[in-house]
Amino acid sequence: MNTREIRTKKQKIFVYILVLIPFIAFVSVMIGPLANSVYYSLTKWKGVGSPKFIGFANYIKLFKTADFWLVVGNTLYLTLVCTLGQVGIALVICFLMTIRRLRFKTFHRAVIFFPVVMAPVVVGYVWRFIYNGDNGLLNAFLRATGQSRLMKNWLGDPSIVLRSVSVPVIWQYIGLYMVIMLSAVAAIPEEIFESAELDGCTGFKKSIYITLPMIWDSFKICIILCASGTMKIYDHLVALTNGGPGRSSESMAMYCYEYTFRYGNFGMGAAIAVAILVFAFAIAGTLQFVMTRRKIYE
Repeated sequence: MNTREIRTKKQKIFVYILVLIPFIAFVSVMIGPLANSVYYSLTKWKGVGSPKFIGFANYIKLFKTADFWLVVGNTLYLTLVCTLGQVGIALVICFLMTIRRLRFKTFHRAVIFFPVVMAPVVVGYVWRFIYNGDNGLLNAFLRATGQSRLMKNWLGDPSIVLRSVSVPVIWQYIGLYMVIMLSAVAAIPEEIFESAELDGCTGFKKSIYITLPMIWDSFKICIILCASGTMKIYDHLVALTNGGPGRSSESMAMYCYEYTFRYGNFGMGAAIAVAILVFAFAIAGTLQFVMTRRKIYE
């Protein structure tokens, strides 16, 4: 074996090691805990002692519980509303940022992105003060403008609480998806926009027929990230309502925390965590399938 072959073999070994290190880290951080959760979901365990294997008993009990399907409905509703709100508004802002005559674009981007860096708990408490039924800013504004008939108990009325808590979540993360789509827009050659404008494709037509098809992959990623991320919503709801009134604003993540730490039923908590993962994968997979088959430019 000559020197060149030895050097090539050493390079291959080095590459294999570089690939193996992140793979081991991924298995340790992601696959290992996931496998543990699946195992514990099949056991009866209080967090101490040896788990007792009980098969699918936790899942059977879970699916027969009305409260579980209530929090599933709450979570799916928030996922739908927040995905439409966050990605939809971010897309509109992205279109507006392509207008040449718009001034102070950097300032607008910074202001819109600022809420993203705030802690969700902080955002929740700020909006809890805004929504306060007695001296909150929203009801005070409605009272001052003579619209007292519109005043409501925003966080205490089960019929509107989910819509109320979705507003802070949407508001906080619009900037994240705006930045992702603006990055995609920045990668579009300027000549494409100039040619479209010469052909009379300006304003709304340029956004729909030029910008959106060119950023379709980034738009798809935003929707999948937003939908799967909202399935884990927890911090905002704890700060705003703590799941109330009753369970009318409780999410699956809060339900998991309740069973695990309040009731000490780690087996059931693990089963709920696995259910969250399954729902998130199902939603992400469905969106991926639909949006891949229905490309807007076809």
